[in-house]
Amino acid sequence: MNHYLNVTVLCSLVMLLSACSREPNQQELQSLYAMQVQQTNQLASKLMQHQSEIIRVKSFEKIDCHPIEHSKDYQCRANVTVNMPFLGEQNSTAKLHVAKGEYGWVIVD
Repeated sequence: MNHYLNVTVLCSLVMLLSACSREPNQQELQSLYAMQVQQTNQLASKLMQHQSEIIRVKSFEKIDCHPIEHSKDYQCRANVTVNMPFLGEQNSTAKLHVAKGEYGWVIVD
């Protein structure tokens, strides 16, 4: 009985540690990027006194993430298509420096 308990505890620890060291997935990065765009829209709306969505994210596709040396952070890239007034649809590669915070992934500026 004690052997099974030890194996269960060991398996739980391995799963916990592997979850802590993984890179952010597509959905997590997309949510972070959407929050950043939302903050930009709020700031621009205040400055321009215009109450609407200024930047719209049309597509977001994770390319890759690489661990940053001597850190638990990741440098991630994503193909992003946004729609902006006067400029129309713009395609770019977004670079996101992300770190695992107390409540999940966060963008590090």
